[in-house]
Amino acid sequence: MNVIMVTQTPGQGYQRIGDAVAGAPHGALIVVSPGRYHENLVLSKPVTITAEDGLGSVSLAVSSGVAVTLDADSAALSGITVVSTDEENPAVLVARGQLGITECSLRAAAWSTVYAANEGTVLMRDCEVTNETGAGVVVTSPHGGVLDTCRLDDLGTSAVVVADDGTLLVRACTIKRAAGNGICLNGRGRLTVEDTVVSDTRKPAVAVEQQAALTAARLTISDVDGIGMYLASSERVSLEGCALERVRGQAVFVAEGCAPSLREVRVREAGECGLHFSARSGGSATNCDISNVDGVGVSVSDRSSPEFDYLSVSACRRAGVRVTDGADPFFRRLRAVGCDGAAIEVDSARGTLENVEIEDGGVGLSVAGSSRLSVSGLSARGTAGAGVKVVGAALALTDSVITGAGADGIQAGEGADLSLRRCRVHDSAGTGCLFTEGASGTVTESEFSGGKADGIRLDTEEAVRVTNCTVRDNHGSGVHQTRPGKAIEVLDLITSGNFKPDAYGTSASAKPPESAPEAPPAPRPGGSKDPLVELHGLVGLEGVKREVTSLINLNKMAKRRQDAGLSAPPMARHLVFAGAPGTGKTTVARLYGQVLAQLGVLREGHLIEVARADLVAQIIGGTAIKTTEAFNTALGGVFFIDEAYTLSSSKGGSGPDFGREAIDTLVKLMEDHREDVVVIAAGYSKEMRSFLEANPGMESRFSRTIEFENYTADELVTIVRTQCAKHDYRLDDGAAEALFTYFEKIPKDGTFGNGRTARRVFERMVDRQASRLAETASVSSADLALLTAEDLDAGL
Repeated sequence: MNVIMVTQTPGQGYQRIGDAVAGAPHGALIVVSPGRYHENLVLSKPVTITAEDGLGSVSLAVSSGVAVTLDADSAALSGITVVSTDEENPAVLVARGQLGITECSLRAAAWSTVYAANEGTVLMRDCEVTNETGAGVVVTSPHGGVLDTCRLDDLGTSAVVVADDGTLLVRACTIKRAAGNGICLNGRGRLTVEDTVVSDTRKPAVAVEQQAALTAARLTISDVDGIGMYLASSERVSLEGCALERVRGQAVFVAEGCAPSLREVRVREAGECGLHFSARSGGSATNCDISNVDGVGVSVSDRSSPEFDYLSVSACRRAGVRVTDGADPFFRRLRAVGCDGAAIEVDSARGTLENVEIEDGGVGLSVAGSSRLSVSGLSARGTAGAGVKVVGAALALTDSVITGAGADGIQAGEGADLSLRRCRVHDSAGTGCLFTEGASGTVTESEFSGGKADGIRLDTEEAVRVTNCTVRDNHGSGVHQTRPGKAIEVLDLITSGNFKPDAYGTSASAKPPESAPEAPPAPRPGGSKDPLVELHGLVGLEGVKREVTSLINLNKMAKRRQDAGLSAPPMARHLVFAGAPGTGKTTVARLYGQVLAQLGVLREGHLIEVARADLVAQIIGGTAIKTTEAFNTALGGVFFIDEAYTLSSSKGGSGPDFGREAIDTLVKLMEDHREDVVVIAAGYSKEMRSFLEANPGMESRFSRTIEFENYTADELVTIVRTQCAKHDYRLDDGAAEALFTYFEKIPKDGTFGNGRTARRVFERMVDRQASRLAETASVSSADLALLTAEDLDAGL
């Protein structure tokens, strides 16, 4: 390699770097001796320029024009300090070719320090970039380049700008003290950022707008005055493993219809909000953790419809989750702990929530303002206020447990339309379920026990139907209707151990008469409807029905043999239900428990559904206590463990395996209470096989697995028809055919919800029909009941 020396000592080589470049052959190495060189350097050849004594020994300084311009296919700088005081031009300009800049210090006073334009590429490694007036690095070239282990500090505007058709990779960099954005993306820019820290910016640390695209992994944002991340692009935005700390405004603000993918995003110590989805935005958030927010943990507003899975929200000064202004989000596996306001607050919006855990804080779930909300699998424990509160809104709550509420367990206020199904409310400081004046609804197959007041109190004259419910051990009446009226129906009530007699129907009064006799014993759970008939009436699941019927027949014969003094045959008491979500596993488990109760095999036959969060604590010894408490509530019935395989999904490390502690505790409890409980472990087929193989103690107790197959397209259409019949709608032929085609084509991957998908499709069809008919001047009753192919959203 040709080596050329540049020195300010006369007679020992070139005295100017530009002269050395002009005289150098292609590929030459130009070594620059220490000194301060005043020249505008044009790199017209593929050469490498390096400081003889490293960074800080060679300074290239200019007061006007561009300090370094690349006018060749490639060149490289190493160990050079570049200082420009020109207020019009960048310090480094790369309009064509590829410029490598290694271990350099770059300082400018214009609108940008480094500018990669047209067809230029910059490859910067271990460089320092400052600019008190303008930006650090601006890229508009589609071949923009890479910033690797660079430090950008003290910027007058934004540190990194990618605009027009620019592309850039930022890796392991530090960005701080920017008067604008840390990273600004607009136009059609493309940026990938990895393992980078952005801090102390005056404007959003990261802003993505227009048609720009961002892929960020392990990006950390901290100490920001306003918004942490502003996401308002119509193109792909992906965040994975990112953290935001000490953001005084909104940590992540999604707007303008943006639909980002957020995975394992962590927010700590935010000011206004942790995550805010606004202005018809969408996207998804998976395994995200929001905590210590002065305002709201997660806010969804302005008709936005994101989907959340495994979201944890804790220690928020206001609501944990707030849904407003026509938003329609979907939450699955949400955990809200210790929020001063409502754990979940829904006002003038819609939404669907599945498998929700609420602990401590104020009100558990608050629904108001003409909202329509569907919630299943809610567990609310230890709230200071009501577990659930509904005012002027519609709530469908199923398969939920509310324990230890500091006020009423469930409160339906004026204008509420409340539907409860298979819910259990225990140990409330107030009434188990209160319908105040102007509230209406239905309460089916639910239990209210151990409350400090009435189990169910009806202070309304609106229509309320209570069917197949259990009220026991309450300090007031089991059911207390305070206003006589024919709109209240109480059917097939099981009541026992309440401190005061029931008062409803013709005996209703403001105060229940002390002499009223106790209600006679009622049938076991299930009421007048035969659970076996209900099982066989379920859509599809033919293989499941055969398996369960076989088990039921085996239990019948075992009971008869026992009554005849013969030994019982060996039976698989505990079961594995394997299959995708939405295939009816919980429903079948509930009916199976009711059948065993009818046969006298189980005392009560009730269903207790739990997941990992209900069994596993985060302190040594706490898991055994938590698991035992949950298990004991299922004695006499069915203990249903959803996604049981997550108990053994250890992520490694040297810390305690709390999931293993839960498994060991369950194995012992199953043995100690083998005649008084049926345990059903549920989850995906592959994961459940691996779970049993990895846990011999469990495998020996679950000797039978029942597979739940995905519903066929015909069966999914039937589920939609069932929903139609239930709500006084019907499908025309065109709608049925369109549904069949849609269900045939929909991917049956891990995100497919089976029956849940069918129910959501029905709800969306009802929404679209309402919008369609609202524009029609004259609408008949037949029109109101008919769903057409036009009501099937093509964008589903």
